[in-house]
Amino acid sequence: MHVPRADKKQLEKLPWHTQLEEWEQLGVPLLVIRRGASRHPVVFVESEGARYAIKETTPHMAEREIRNLREIERRGIPALSPIGTAHVSAPPIPIEVPGIPGMRQYINNDRGYTITRLAPRVIPHVLLYRLPLKKRSKHSLLSAVAVLMVELHEHGIYWGDPSLANALIRIDGKRVLGIMADAETVEIFPQAVSEGLRQQDLAHFGESLAWQAEDLRQARGLPEEEQVLDDSDFRYFERRYRWLRREHARLADEQHFDTLFQAQKFLHSLNRWGFSLLDMTGRAVQQFTTVRPGWYQRRIYELIHISIPRPYARRFYNLILGHQAILSEQVHRPVKLEVAARDWYRRYHLPTILLLRQTLTQEQDPMQAYFAIMDHKWNLSLKAGHEIPLEDAITDWHMEEANTGELGAVDPAKMATWWRERAPVPEALAPPSIESEELEPLLATAERPLVRLQQPELEQKLPNILEDSQRPRKITTSDLEQK
Repeated sequence: MHVPRADKKQLEKLPWHTQLEEWEQLGVPLLVIRRGASRHPVVFVESEGARYAIKETTPHMAEREIRNLREIERRGIPALSPIGTAHVSAPPIPIEVPGIPGMRQYINNDRGYTITRLAPRVIPHVLLYRLPLKKRSKHSLLSAVAVLMVELHEHGIYWGDPSLANALIRIDGKRVLGIMADAETVEIFPQAVSEGLRQQDLAHFGESLAWQAEDLRQARGLPEEEQVLDDSDFRYFERRYRWLRREHARLADEQHFDTLFQAQKFLHSLNRWGFSLLDMTGRAVQQFTTVRPGWYQRRIYELIHISIPRPYARRFYNLILGHQAILSEQVHRPVKLEVAARDWYRRYHLPTILLLRQTLTQEQDPMQAYFAIMDHKWNLSLKAGHEIPLEDAITDWHMEEANTGELGAVDPAKMATWWRERAPVPEALAPPSIESEELEPLLATAERPLVRLQQPELEQKLPNILEDSQRPRKITTSDLEQK
């Protein structure tokens, strides 16, 4: 095993003598993380707070991929953060030689494993590609991958196997970041890659869109004439790539560090751009009445014990009223407002705040995002004819709102490589997350500790909360009794 000493303590406890498919049967607690298709077995494990992705391949390919990832990270490109490799010896496999009785040749049966840090806050492929993928969403997604490809090429990295399946997508507030997820086929050069290799990567990406479009069509059960991705999407990708390439050349010429003052000025500009190194649901009918300032806030607090800022309180109260109308229609009897408020809190409000905790940044207003998502979820559900899951609505909203496809005022790769010691690139490029203190008043006292959880712990708890929120609630007779 070739890993840093700090990680070896956690990793050497795992049953490397068996194949990955058997680990769960041997009692290894695997993380339940949805992922896309892979040519190789992959598992996700957590040990003493550290989270790893482990891929089974050959020893040669494992060493090659980790070596590639280390160089890619050194050059400042967003990619999986490499930890190291493990090599497991196994008896060779005898193969009969055709036409020569009794003659055998032996095939190496050793196993190699690539070990990487589990990328935080990325959207699982199975979730990303079940979204409606409207034109704006597709453009946000393709633009993020185009930024990644331009950065790779400009810093001497030929991808070799570019596809949406080999890129992870991460959302930080209003920014979408593409992260390289597979470096087996990478070729690395001292300078920017040649024009011929650029065209090869572009052509390979176009081919990958074709087969991925067919996979998506079959997965969604769509007719053959209806395609999720088509030639127009690839043409858009090509245009973005060429525009971004010109932008990269312009930005690269502007950055020079001849003095400490210039470097500090550059970092200040970086921070300003968010980089850092180290409406109504249902048919709600509200009685017309005059209320005093603060009445909506007080009433919401009485109902579910959360504090909503005054500019948003009336609209939030209307959401509860709309939910009350829906519940009453479902059971054909009046449902008390207190019951509707608690049901709304459990099914919609609590999961939304916890999901926003993962993606909001400091410059975003959580209540503005909250109402925008509620509206977006409602519109998606109307169009689909059934209720869209909350996490799907949030992801789709982020994709539509994303400001991506631009390199910004600085070259992220140059910024990330300026320091000799730095955090992994995806972390260095992430804008500051929203503080838990800003979200605490939006939860009842019992649930406030949830927003203080570290990201890994929150990700472990969220699936159960989301599953519970989607489970139909049974309205009891006592609930229906009026005061």
